[in-house]
Amino acid sequence: MANTAAYYGFLQYFGGAGGAPTFAQSTRRIASSASTAIYTGDPVTPVAGTGAATGYIVSAANGAQPIAGIFVGCKYLSTALNRTVWSPYWPGSGATGDVEAYVIDDPNARFVVQTSFAGAPMTGSATTMTSGIQGQYATFALGSGNTSTGRSGAYLNAVSTTVTSPFIVVDYAIGFGNGGDPTTQYCNVIVGFNNEQWRTNGAGPASINA
Repeated sequence: MANTAAYYGFLQYFGGAGGAPTFAQSTRRIASSASTAIYTGDPVTPVAGTGAATGYIVSAANGAQPIAGIFVGCKYLSTALNRTVWSPYWPGSGATGDVEAYVIDDPNARFVVQTSFAGAPMTGSATTMTSGIQGQYATFALGSGNTSTGRSGAYLNAVSTTVTSPFIVVDYAIGFGNGGDPTTQYCNVIVGFNNEQWRTNGAGPASINA
């Protein structure tokens, strides 16, 4: 059956690191002034520089900057409700004080994610996927998150040999629901971190498959 586009972000895959009790998660902070929404399954990046917000996280833009991990929820003191709110996404406003965020950041974590491209692993120019995508570096797009479920709309949008890309493809996720057909567009793949805050990418000592 042909795959369909139904992006869900980066879903933790337990074939890599990430078991009880921590599930490869760490606690990070989001500034209450951070106005861009962040959804469960979105990549996040550390705030750079030397200011007061250094080390906090924000929604990641696709590119060569290190990512801090994958966002999986948060809690914060709601200004409107005057009580602590647990949420699968950060709406971009409404918190009094810092937001406590949960991020999967183990350097060896793995994720299942849907792809948007249909073509050969290097170019995306053919009509179907071909073998050899494993070991390729990958970039992403955030897409549109779902405010009802808090789920990400992120997906992989390209693979290449660019060693500063944020992810690296480990394998196809064959049979993994919609997207489980590796021969058609919108297939699911398993990825690991490449350019992540707690590891170095292929431009440095080694990528995740070295």
